[in-house]
Amino acid sequence: MIKILGEVPYYTFSLLSPYPNLRHAVFTRQGPGGADWTFSFNGPQSDDDVLKNIKTASGILGTSEASFVGQVHGTEVLLLEPTRRYHPQGPQDVLKGYDAIIGRCGQTLMIRLADCQGIILFEPKSRTLALAHSGWRGSVQNIIGKTIGTMESELGLKGENILACVTPSLGFCCAEFKNYSSEIPKELHRFRNPANDHFDFIAVTRRQLLDCGIREENIEFSGICTRCDPQFYSYRRKDAGRFALMAGIIQ
Repeated sequence: MIKILGEVPYYTFSLLSPYPNLRHAVFTRQGPGGADWTFSFNGPQSDDDVLKNIKTASGILGTSEASFVGQVHGTEVLLLEPTRRYHPQGPQDVLKGYDAIIGRCGQTLMIRLADCQGIILFEPKSRTLALAHSGWRGSVQNIIGKTIGTMESELGLKGENILACVTPSLGFCCAEFKNYSSEIPKELHRFRNPANDHFDFIAVTRRQLLDCGIREENIEFSGICTRCDPQFYSYRRKDAGRFALMAGIIQ
């Protein structure tokens, strides 16, 4: 990842740098003026402030609005119609029940995070973009596979042509699951460290991406643990705020 410094710092992925029309950013908890900001309506800031934060972040990418979903740790995928305008102007407008969103040229997408993984899926030839939100529940249910499967079945894309980038998230170092026997299915227990009941959900994601046909060289992980790095909000630290992954294909 590359950190871009300015009034509002953010990270980008090296894998996506050859595509100048694809603007993307992993924003930290540091907003304008160095103060904390958040992108969740259920956090410490007012709805009006959150909307202002979204507009500011969108402006950094070169657009004025962003499309985002309710995020319920499930596997439902929202496929935006190319001509459909969906830019929530408050919590009452947010479509609930989705954890991934697919858009195309001219649509800017956003996912809110605090330990969960945010995954960018980009198919350069068709200029199709998807963002997925995957916490441990999303990993168990394979939201990644469901999102890529939707891109294939609904849009005729192939996994081998998709680029995948994964945001800062809870690392193997901090992903302790004491109740793993009742929370995590046996087929994923091979990703557990028996010495401390930590699970490597980064490795789980890599396996799921490869199983969808994505090539190893087309995958990039941030390598940053949100629990360890105070630049990012962390649910494990009991933070109330959420940082944002935002991406859009600018015409």
